[in-house]
Amino acid sequence: MKTTKILSILGFAMILTAAISVSAFAIDKKNDRVSVTPMINHHVNVNLSLEKHLCNVYLVEILDGQGRMVAPAKTFIPGVSKYDFYERGPASGARIAVLVLAPVYGHFSCDTELFTKPFILTGKFSAGETYRYDLFPQTQPNKE
Repeated sequence: MKTTKILSILGFAMILTAAISVSAFAIDKKNDRVSVTPMINHHVNVNLSLEKHLCNVYLVEILDGQGRMVAPAKTFIPGVSKYDFYERGPASGARIAVLVLAPVYGHFSCDTELFTKPFILTGKFSAGETYRYDLFPQTQPNKE
């Protein structure tokens, strides 16, 4: 009788273990089905070697041909040169990388102000591809 009880308990434990394993496997399979849609990657390099302190706040932005942001702006941090932006694709037209003074903060009385020529790419932008933009901020306005 003792042996029968022990075998019954062991059998029940094995059935319970098998059921838990099967349900865990089913949960893992559900998570595998989630696919990530590839995005267009806009990689902006801000090439700035500046000895002076910046007191104004600047934003790095990617705009379309109509001047609308295609991804949220990022705050420029002196010493950080790489900024990545992601956009659903595919897309076509113009994409413009800019470094602009943050409108919320406005101008402070700062010895150093940055002037940056926009970097423009035009054409078709494919999902899963990376497009590079190089910005070269200067402390003097561009003469054009």
